[in-house]
This record gives sequence, structure tokens and C-alpha cells, in this order.
Amino acid sequence: MHLEEEVKLTAPDRSALDAVLQDPGVLAVAGRHSVQDRSFLATYYDTPEKELLRRKLGFRMRQVGDQWWIGLKGSGSLVAGVSRHLEWEVRSTKPVVRFWDLPPGPLRDQVLSIVRADSPVTPLLTTDIHRRTLELDLAEGCRAEMALDAGIIRAGGKKIPLFEVELESLAGPFAPILAFATDLTRRHDLVPATLTKFHQGVALLGIN
Repeated sequence: MHLEEEVKLTAPDRSALDAVLQDPGVLAVAGRHSVQDRSFLATYYDTPEKELLRRKLGFRMRQVGDQWWIGLKGSGSLVAGVSRHLEWEVRSTKPVVRFWDLPPGPLRDQVLSIVRADSPVTPLLTTDIHRRTLELDLAEGCRAEMALDAGIIRAGGKKIPLFEVELESLAGPFAPILAFATDLTRRHDLVPATLTKFHQGVALLGIN
């Protein structure tokens, strides 16, 4: 389990993300780091009764190569674009079909404290994302990862586009990330996010 702390900024389209990546101020703090490029499809699941959602938890699986990356996100907070929440993650060689398939460890313990082990894993929503990442060396010894996400969120037969900049802390103080994010919003068509990807999908389902 760890506390994930990041800034989320919403963009209107992919061209706005391209402009951020070409920003001289971004290139200056990127130094010799290069852009990494990948795509991934993540599916969020729950029990048929949506027991995890009732506890404001998001249970996610995505396949990376021959492994399944399984994550559980706590409710946390998203205020003025600053997201803080607890996250558990584990990797497995097979997908979870029923919750008893979860590998032993803290994530399994947390989930099984809420749901029955024999409950079927039921799809809730998907995020289909193309992500470009770049490591940044900011002030005061702060290291951050900037992710530029473009994709689609699907839930309940509906879909919405997603264009987002994320700035996640890797090491050092968080204040330089906040200052850098503020500068980006002044130079680009970006606004603080009000909903996470997961909660945007939940909104498509008509669930508050």
C-alpha cells in the first residue's frame, strides 16, 4: 500500500497535450530524459452488487505482457486538481475470475474484508488510453513523472473522450509539482480536473 499523490489537469483535445510536450519550459526540466510511449486497456470490476463501489473503492486489472497488473484504489480526495489516495497493487500470471483468485497479500486482505471470496468479478467500466510519459527534474530536488493521456472511457454503453495531464511525485517535496502545474495552466489550455478517470466512468453509469 502506498499514498499516490499527483496533480491532474484536463485538456480539451490531443493538440493541447502536444503543445505541453513541446513547451520549452517542459523540455528544460526534462533534460536528457526521453518520452516513453505506450497504450493500455484497463478494466474496472466489482461484485454484481457493486460492494466495492459502495465503499468508494476502484478495483482494476490490466494485462501487461504475460502478467496481469491488479490495483485497488481508495477513495481519497481530488481538490483543485490535486489527487491523493491510497493504492494497493499486485501482479499475477492470471486474471481474477472470482475474488478468491487474488494472490495472497495486503490487496487480497483488503478486498476480502469487504466482499465474499466466491463473488464473481463483474466488469464495471474501461479506460482505453494512449500514454506518453516524461520524467522531470524540478526545483528542490523534486522528481516527477508527467503523463499525457489521450483515450476513451466506456461504461454502460456510453463513452467519453479523455485528455489529461498527470504530474506524479517520484521523489522529493510536492510543492514544486504544484508550482509547475500552475505554470502549465497559465501557458496552456488546461484546467484542474474535478473527477478521476474512474469517477468519470462511474458518472456514465449514472451513479453519484
